[in-house]
Amino acid sequence: LMQKIFSVAVLLLLSTVGLYGQTSSAITGTILDQQGAAIAGAKITLRSVETNLSRNLESDGQGLYAFVELRAGQYEIQVEKTGFKKLVRQGVTLTVGEPSTIDLTMELGVFNAGIDGIKVFEPLVNTQTSELSYLVGERAIRELPLNGRNYTDLALLQPGVTAYPQRDGGSVVAHGLGLTINGQDIRSNVYLLDGTLLNDFTNGPAGSAAGTALGAESIKEFRVETNSYSAEFGRNFGGQINAISKSGANALHGSLYHFLRNDNMDARNFFDRQPLGKPEFKRNQFGGTVGGPIVKDKTFFFFGIEALRERLGRTVSTFVPDANARQGILPGVTTPVVINAAIKPFLDLFPLPNGANIGGGLARYNFGFGQRLDQNYFQLRGDQVINTYHQVFARYTFDDADQLLPTDFPQFPRTFLSRNQFATVEHTWLISPSMVNTARLGYSRTRVGQDVQADIPSTIQPFVPGRRFMGNIDIGGIPRFGPQSSVNVQLDQDVFSFSDTVTQVRGAHTLKFGGLVENYQSREVNPTFSLGIYNFPDLRSFLENRPNRFIGLTPEAQFDRGWRYWLLGAFAQDDFRLTRRLSVNLGLRYEFSSVPFDRRDINMPNLFAPTVTIGKLYQNPTTKNFSPRVGFAWDVFGDSKTSVRGGYGLYYNTNNQQNLIVTVTNPPATPRPVIVNPTFPNPPFARAGTLSIRPIEYDIKSPNVHVYNLNVQRQLPFDTAVTIGYAGSRGLHLWRNTDWNVPVPTRQADGSWFYANNLPRPNPAFSTIELKKSDGNSWYNALIFEVRKRFTKGVDFQSSYTFSRTLDTTQASTFFSDATNGTVSALPEVPGLNYNKGLADFHAAHNWVVNFNWEIPFAKNRKDVTGKLLGGWNLIGIGQMRSGNPLTVFVSANRSQSKWNPSNSASLGFDRPSLAAGYTYESAVLGRPDQYFDPKAFVLQASGTLGNT
Repeated sequence: LMQKIFSVAVLLLLSTVGLYGQTSSAITGTILDQQGAAIAGAKITLRSVETNLSRNLESDGQGLYAFVELRAGQYEIQVEKTGFKKLVRQGVTLTVGEPSTIDLTMELGVFNAGIDGIKVFEPLVNTQTSELSYLVGERAIRELPLNGRNYTDLALLQPGVTAYPQRDGGSVVAHGLGLTINGQDIRSNVYLLDGTLLNDFTNGPAGSAAGTALGAESIKEFRVETNSYSAEFGRNFGGQINAISKSGANALHGSLYHFLRNDNMDARNFFDRQPLGKPEFKRNQFGGTVGGPIVKDKTFFFFGIEALRERLGRTVSTFVPDANARQGILPGVTTPVVINAAIKPFLDLFPLPNGANIGGGLARYNFGFGQRLDQNYFQLRGDQVINTYHQVFARYTFDDADQLLPTDFPQFPRTFLSRNQFATVEHTWLISPSMVNTARLGYSRTRVGQDVQADIPSTIQPFVPGRRFMGNIDIGGIPRFGPQSSVNVQLDQDVFSFSDTVTQVRGAHTLKFGGLVENYQSREVNPTFSLGIYNFPDLRSFLENRPNRFIGLTPEAQFDRGWRYWLLGAFAQDDFRLTRRLSVNLGLRYEFSSVPFDRRDINMPNLFAPTVTIGKLYQNPTTKNFSPRVGFAWDVFGDSKTSVRGGYGLYYNTNNQQNLIVTVTNPPATPRPVIVNPTFPNPPFARAGTLSIRPIEYDIKSPNVHVYNLNVQRQLPFDTAVTIGYAGSRGLHLWRNTDWNVPVPTRQADGSWFYANNLPRPNPAFSTIELKKSDGNSWYNALIFEVRKRFTKGVDFQSSYTFSRTLDTTQASTFFSDATNGTVSALPEVPGLNYNKGLADFHAAHNWVVNFNWEIPFAKNRKDVTGKLLGGWNLIGIGQMRSGNPLTVFVSANRSQSKWNPSNSASLGFDRPSLAAGYTYESAVLGRPDQYFDPKAFVLQASGTLGNT
């Protein structure tokens, strides 16, 4: 297998060279005389203001010129031609991923007689490409107010981008800002730094265990690609967040900063009511940067360092048995319950209530918790100009963080951990004035995990022999009691990458050819269910020691894996000007990833083989992953002030490695039996019943999304532009979780489904078969309106409104830790997927954002004390108003009798209730902090049936 993969990789590299994420820019245009005729043979010099590096070329027979593969920054253009005055354009600003069109008009006159120093800005209206993409520039990163200094927060200011409020109760904390872009879930995005991958093993966002991505002072700018981006980008079908690191220049520059936040300056949270009031809060974030020359015009360096320290007081509210229940006195029970002797030590572990009784033998318990967060970051970059034709840079980034968080009970806190390291080496070779080659080596090492604690007496023994702690106890009406079930999970990923790109200009065509080779080496330690989970239907069954189920890993289970696989990609892109007013973008990408294998062959067996085998996880679905891209940009009036643009692309999620996490708890190496009516606290593994497994569909398909957009841009006075457009997508073959081993219902006269009591499972050898299937669908449609003013005359602002609707059939069932309500990671398998079709978990109908920066002119130019004290102030702000996310209501019992069982529960699965007569989904929402929805709006469905919500 390794020889075959290596052969394919060599073949791709020999046949075509490649790119992984655009980290550069370009300048194109036409040299004209005053009558509009093309000037051929004009000598054009482009000089970097920051490093003094120059490039030279001549305009072709049509007067066209193009400088490609340029780094973002400030440039100057100089044009010379015998018989014409020398022309200089200063202040040309290039940004990552956005080429500039600069047509230059020369005047007749004495050669070298005059200098034209007109300042040129990046274009407000895009007349070259069809993608929807948005730049977050250096000024915005430096000056806009960022809560927590997380630079990825600024992506939320762009149309079609919203935050997904991940819960912190999962076994893998949100290691960064979860972004849903163009209607796709948060694990469909690609995060790049200088073209090197930042995604972790969960395919999650760039960030750390602190939930933030530090380094805002070390990032020059980044671009958010949201829709119909070119064939240069691949790997996932969500957004592409492409950041560029800062580099040194001929001028020495640096910064020192310290940001302080505390509860004295913060407003009360909506949910912080008296008498508790605001919790204690202190945040200190500090660091500095320095950059400059080592050898003028040749060697440059940049270094940034940052630290974050946060302390937050939290009040956690939970439910515990009340004083009567601890004596065996329960409501509705005439004779006190005799508390079983084996239960007594565990009953004593529950804290004594200190809040109001809520009925059913339960009372509130509130406890304080000191949440701690520490993070350290640094980044070092060096640039070397070897000569006019060769440039090299290298960058290393380090980020280490840990965060102490509570669970529902004070004895079981846990610490989330992360350590990320990223390195990039890039060589740019100017082969000829019209051809550039860029080669890049990248290394990405991410580590996420947690350390679970259990502050309990040593006399409390583990449920499973050989484990560190006791397991979990599920009691109806009480949050799960015990240490977090995945214990000390650790997910490490090393990615070694090589990419190479050749960009060539041929007349009106800018051609790019590329390829990518990535080797993934991951180590997964996922002891989910290793401590075991006992389920008691209610408080009385717990006191009497009558558990109905136990689920857990056997003592000999192996829950570590070493995954290996390759990703190979190749693309071709042609951006050409069909006419002076019409540009066309054509591209094709092919991307292939090998089926992951464990280096020790601990894998899922083939259940259909006549003898015991260890085979591959699934048939490779990526062999036909061809992704066409097509688009246009029409400069309507030829003045670069009005454009009509549109584009289409087919995109795949080639990497789905996060789905490997749950396959660890599969036989033969890691059996996860379900024991009915077990003994407590020592599960009888000798009479273990059926196994619960988590396979991946053998003939699974590649998830893909068809993406499209159409928009109009118009430049207005005062350096302002407005965009009105439509963006949409249609997802097919999306992966979802489902219990495939549920009984088959019967169809009733009214068309509904009925499950008779105690129907057998189709495969009696297993309990839950939580299958990863590829039959999910999604629909996204959005209207986008944006107004943007660039910084001139002391003012800039940007405001956008997105009205969208996102539907899918995979809500909260694509990855085990993304459900906002924390209760479901699989959906019930019923005939016809329409039962599970609804608003996506991350749907937000309305999203309005605004940001602005105003240099207050008062005393700006005064040189006296008044000017020093009152001059130079800015008024800067960010605002957002958006709709909330949908909430799914569940019934904590299996009234449908479907035996559906989600993976994170030791009991049968949650059903959905029915909407009560006279209520709508809107009227059911009360919106109060103490009661968000009206419980009377929902009723239990009839036994054996499915609810209609």
